[in-house]
Amino acid sequence: MTLLVFGATGQVATELRALAPVAALGRDAADLTDPTACAAAIEAHRPRAVINAAAYTAVDRAESEEDLATTINGHAPGAMARACADLGIPFVHI
Repeated sequence: MTLLVFGATGQVATELRALAPVAALGRDAADLTDPTACAAAIEAHRPRAVINAAAYTAVDRAESEEDLATTINGHAPGAMARACADLGIPFVHI
């Protein structure tokens, strides 16, 4: 199974890579500030499933960077989910 994971350097992707071969995308390959690019990455890789383990996690700054946090934690996963639905593949958002 080809598994695509967003958040290449995080704990989830690190553990998954230790268990099985996965395609893990980091910030250089998947700009979470651009939801369209996230959907395009899914379409380009054509995985059998997608896990989004990437997020804006700077809680203290989230209030002052609300638009950025909303894009990364809301709009980008929404675009990923729509791309997965269009391709008929499972999507897990952590």
